[in-house]
Amino acid sequence: MSQQDVCVIQITDTHILDNEAESFDDFDTSASLERVIAYMKANEDDVDLVLLTGDCVHEPTETAYEKLAGHLEQLSWPIYFLPGNHDEPELMDAILSQHGYCIDKRILTDSWQIMLLDTRLKNEHKGELSSQQLDFLRDSLEQNTDKNTLIALHHHPVPINSRWMDQMILTNREAFLAIIDRHPQVKGVIWGHIHQQFERKWKQVKMMGTPSTCLQFTPENDEFAVDTKPPGYRRLRLNNAGEIRSDVIYLNQ
Repeated sequence: MSQQDVCVIQITDTHILDNEAESFDDFDTSASLERVIAYMKANEDDVDLVLLTGDCVHEPTETAYEKLAGHLEQLSWPIYFLPGNHDEPELMDAILSQHGYCIDKRILTDSWQIMLLDTRLKNEHKGELSSQQLDFLRDSLEQNTDKNTLIALHHHPVPINSRWMDQMILTNREAFLAIIDRHPQVKGVIWGHIHQQFERKWKQVKMMGTPSTCLQFTPENDEFAVDTKPPGYRRLRLNNAGEIRSDVIYLNQ
């Protein structure tokens, strides 16, 4: 990929269900993803790549990942993905790669580096970056000091003022933040997991949580609660100067 201006679409927390599974809190996640895909096809015409940032399925079965692949086949753009706490990374990689989706975890353009990190902690809802993932992040940043960097992961690396959700945060976030503090080329961090829109600055880095393609969680709530906001996704435009312009798009009810 060589163009200077890069348009990225982030979709997250699709929670596609196995055919035999019950609904996700009475929500039809496949129908919801279909609506999002239809909207994107009708309204997004200059997309360079799509990032799917975890909880791709609700229970990690072959059938669920095949269903997800079937939905995504409607999109013509390159699709990259990373696991969330509901995923099984090896099974996900095996099935989605069979359908032609990209398993690369680092994307390089003329002026940008986009990194996909695995924060899944087996049998836990909270997240963690392994020592190998931290090394991958550190080494990639040190080898590409001339490239602006966008980092994608599943778990949130900063608190969102929601007690129940902040119990499922990235547990070693201090180590992650210490690395990006030492590398000023990091311009943005995006994640899923929290099923809501969130934006703040960590020093000079844009921190962005993105709503789900299915149901949303009520912001700044101490207990689990489902919000009334509709499905959504995030559009990011990365320019050659290292600036990120970002919008969250919600579908009409």
